[in-house]
Amino acid sequence: MYEWKRPTLLDVISALFLFLLVREWLIPLQVLTDTGDLWPFYMIAASAILVDLLMPYRWLSFPFKLIGLLWLLHATFFETPFWERKWLIEVYQHIVHDIPLVFAQDWGAMSILSRNAMFDIMLIVLISMITYLVLEQRQVLWFVVMTEAYLALLDTFMPYEADGGIIRTLICGFLLLAITHLTKMTRMATVNGKRGWVLANSIMAPMLIIAMSVGIAYAAPKQDASWPDPISFLMGNSQGTAGTVMKKVGYDNNDGQLGGPFISDNTLVFVGVTNEQSYWRGDSKDIYTGVGWEKGKREYESILDLQNHEWENTLFKGLEAREVKSSLFFSGPLQYATVFYPGQIKKLRDYTPENATVVFDTWNQQLEIRAGKINLLPPSGSSNSQPVVGPNTLLMKLKQYNVESEVPVVSEKAITQAGTNYPEEIRANYLQLPEQLPARVRELAQEITQNAENPYQKVRAIENYLRSSGKYKYETTDVPIPEPGQDFVDQFLFESYRGYCDHFSTSMTVMLRTLDIPARWVKGFAPGERVGSDDQGNDIMEVRSKDAHSWVEVYFPELGWIPFEATSTFTSPVRIQYDLQSEQSQLPIPLPDLGNQGGIDRGDGRWDELEGGDAVSTSGFRIPWQVNALILAALAGSAFVAWRRRQDIQIWWLRRKMNHLESNQYPDRFHLLMRMVESVYTRRKSGETIREYVNRLSIPGDKRQDLRYLTEMYERMIYGLKGMEQKARIVAEELMERLIRQLKP
Repeated sequence: MYEWKRPTLLDVISALFLFLLVREWLIPLQVLTDTGDLWPFYMIAASAILVDLLMPYRWLSFPFKLIGLLWLLHATFFETPFWERKWLIEVYQHIVHDIPLVFAQDWGAMSILSRNAMFDIMLIVLISMITYLVLEQRQVLWFVVMTEAYLALLDTFMPYEADGGIIRTLICGFLLLAITHLTKMTRMATVNGKRGWVLANSIMAPMLIIAMSVGIAYAAPKQDASWPDPISFLMGNSQGTAGTVMKKVGYDNNDGQLGGPFISDNTLVFVGVTNEQSYWRGDSKDIYTGVGWEKGKREYESILDLQNHEWENTLFKGLEAREVKSSLFFSGPLQYATVFYPGQIKKLRDYTPENATVVFDTWNQQLEIRAGKINLLPPSGSSNSQPVVGPNTLLMKLKQYNVESEVPVVSEKAITQAGTNYPEEIRANYLQLPEQLPARVRELAQEITQNAENPYQKVRAIENYLRSSGKYKYETTDVPIPEPGQDFVDQFLFESYRGYCDHFSTSMTVMLRTLDIPARWVKGFAPGERVGSDDQGNDIMEVRSKDAHSWVEVYFPELGWIPFEATSTFTSPVRIQYDLQSEQSQLPIPLPDLGNQGGIDRGDGRWDELEGGDAVSTSGFRIPWQVNALILAALAGSAFVAWRRRQDIQIWWLRRKMNHLESNQYPDRFHLLMRMVESVYTRRKSGETIREYVNRLSIPGDKRQDLRYLTEMYERMIYGLKGMEQKARIVAEELMERLIRQLKP
């Protein structure tokens, strides 16, 4: 029979260190995935370890874990009382509805409730197995080595800094090994004398070794790595060719090499409080190289008195505009020397630090923050010999600032009638294309816009084609890298058919330029996630690194730069006022017939979630037969296991009843003991006395002797009407405990 031993202080400490090791497996989720808060996973890990530590039988722990899982799902997704059936039915319907999607590996189509429930179940099972091997079987070393290898692989092949995790794992792992070894020693032999002092001395040595080794490793001087980048080396690109490493999404000034997969980064960049949600513009670029974007022409304006400076018509003019007031607060590890603003900027106020100055790129509308003022030497040949005051050459990052800006409300009538009378400097800089651009890119653009009558209709035709034709899929991980000499846009449009915002926005910009429509590539952040509102009704937006985004700006004569969105999973930032009188002009621009494209593919499922795609209809709900079969199989398996372990269950139940009886209730305790003996060996025959039954049992001599003694004591109390002395009662209790421990099915 399984014998449960109450957890000691060493067992509790071992469980604590095991939780810290499991925690190191969970921490990277927040950096490498879209995971927001990790506290639910921490609760699952801690609860599973604690339940396994305290429960006498492992099978008994699973109902408690299931209840805890349901409570966590309820606390995360529901506001109804826990004991109401409505939310339980909804959970059941979601899981049953999404089980076929699991077999189809269509994870994006599953509801967020089902994904969380299934991941939590998997995590509970995994941690239960680890707890059994580490805390019960004392197999610690393998888990410590696996944790170190896991962190080392992430640090080497993923954009995750695992230095701290490796050190923490080393400390916790060595201490767990030491405590496990000490636990084995104390169970093998009795520790005499001052037990606490002996245990402290046993732990002190490994702690000193860990402290010295970690301290020396941290403080000692270290050289840079002499090995090449392992990913580039393994891929045969030891020279560090760009695009061979999995990137982490985020705002970056280097856009010279686009393409390849990236990992979503959930790091908070800033919190924005705004009266209207919009894109946060950062910069634009005008030279397409065939593999990425660079800046060409630049014109800078030095702004020393930033508090009183005002901008006017930096992007557009002659259009109705909506005023936007925003406050941005930066507190995380990701901060930039670039000012982000909705639409076109008007004022920048109440910034910190207060000594900031700005270099404004009037050609690309980028605001770069500098660390105060310095004296600059006058240009050579200038008649003025006095130093010139200008912005510092050192960049600086603002902690917070208030920005006033405006977003356009585009008149369809005005933009349709804008014409093609572009200024010469606009033509010279925003129609540039590489000489090696494949001809089929230009041919596709012409085919898409063959029915369009003006530049605006051509812009909308290409935008609609990329967003809604269903030919191109939004994808972030399974994204190929262009081959050497291969054009980035050509690969996306005609070979891979999958990519993210950089692919869609660059393709739209390039195709518009092939049609002699000036366009440029813009980057910044999407609006972010709304997390609440302030007392004035303004939206509080959390903008994270994963919200970094790129879109397109198109130039229209007399109007300026108007934003457009080519990526299907994002909402277009342009606001259109449909004021044309002709009904025909207000019809949606038709897409070209490019063959059978199949159904519209919304990419990663984000659009479906925005449209309520996660909702499960409760009307006409039917459970698939596969789910019913799976439930019946699980019930049958549980029943089979319970039948096979019926003797263990019965002995555990009888032992539990015995523990509730007082020691002076010897006859009742003896009856429970005999029921345990009958469940393990054989039943008493009809009319057979207890003494005859004990003599008939095929058991070792020491057990028979103990059982005979207990039987004799029972007969004396029942038939001799004699009480049991204290000494005899103590002996009987010891014999009972020894017999129960020896009972095995």
